[in-house]
Amino acid sequence: MTNNYEILFIVPKNVDGTEFNNLSDKLKNIISDKHKNELKKFEKWADRKLAYTINNHSDGTYYIIETNCSSECIIDLEKILSFEKAIILRFLIDKK
Repeated sequence: MTNNYEILFIVPKNVDGTEFNNLSDKLKNIISDKHKNELKKFEKWADRKLAYTINNHSDGTYYIIETNCSSECIIDLEKILSFEKAIILRFLIDKK
């Protein structure tokens, strides 16, 4: 069974483009290739000043993913987002 999910994550402004591309490829591959689910949207949402510093970063770029996927897919995504501490400052997964 699949549900609609919205995933929001914050990346520091100083992250290298290739690092971010590798991360985004991993996330897209988990959703589309491994679990054969629908990726509705993956886009940059905003560049913002953070309300408080996180790991010595005061600015970040917010990205949003909208997907229709299974709970197993969300578990895999959460593992990747939790593991990538150098690239991901914070993340939130919301079931719609």
